[in-house]
Amino acid sequence: MTNQRLSTVWRIVTVFVLTCMVWWLSKAIRIWMGAGGDYDRTTHVLSAVLILSLVLPLIVFARKYVDKRSWAGLRLTSFKEGWKPFVFGGLSYLIPAGIALIIFVWFDWTEIQFHVSVGSLVLTIITLLILVFMYEALPEELIFRGYFYRNLNTSLAKWKAVGVQSLLFVLFAVSIGAALSVERIVFFFAVGIIIGMVRVMTENVWGAVGLHVAFQTMQQLFSPHNQELTSTTPGLMEIVILGIIPFSFAIMTLKLFVRTEPDWKEVDTE
Repeated sequence: MTNQRLSTVWRIVTVFVLTCMVWWLSKAIRIWMGAGGDYDRTTHVLSAVLILSLVLPLIVFARKYVDKRSWAGLRLTSFKEGWKPFVFGGLSYLIPAGIALIIFVWFDWTEIQFHVSVGSLVLTIITLLILVFMYEALPEELIFRGYFYRNLNTSLAKWKAVGVQSLLFVLFAVSIGAALSVERIVFFFAVGIIIGMVRVMTENVWGAVGLHVAFQTMQQLFSPHNQELTSTTPGLMEIVILGIIPFSFAIMTLKLFVRTEPDWKEVDTE
């Protein structure tokens, strides 16, 4: 009797609903604090702490008492084992994004304007790295590329599990108001597929976290909320230079570091 547990579908539904509730709570607190739709760094920090402090115990509890399986199966290893996948995941985004940025600046298709000193810029980047890691990268990757992917892969082939977890990622984005247009829905689905592939190829959730941290840090560095760096073509910067191009070449770039090709038809039974 102790090994009886919910079916895969109900385990995923339960954790998905609880996940959405965490982000809804965070949004409600931001509104209560008066942030609303405006960006506020203090509120960002508090939201990051809140989400991480709720998501970690949620997944620990779900893995132990709902899945009744070990934490190791999620493949969020210690950072001692995961730092290489983390770096490889980050580089899979940063290398094509950096090349695209150089090309577009070289041919005067865009211009980068610096409004602060190097020291202030470095401090901003470090701050964003920490906030992105806490607020988005670690919690979202632990849930979608960790918990959901692992449960799906026990009955579905790797490529199917990647696809389904990406659909869940889109549904999550719609539920919290982050994907309210067709373009955003397509974007979230594509991002979910690419990051899911990175997780499979590196065999570690830290690989997915690394890409997520690199992507969101670059995006937020050029967002209207941070004025340290600006582009003369913000739409082109966000959608093409830091979006379509790096994600189109991320897997190709990752193969420079990860030579082993996974068996995409494999079902990782428990």
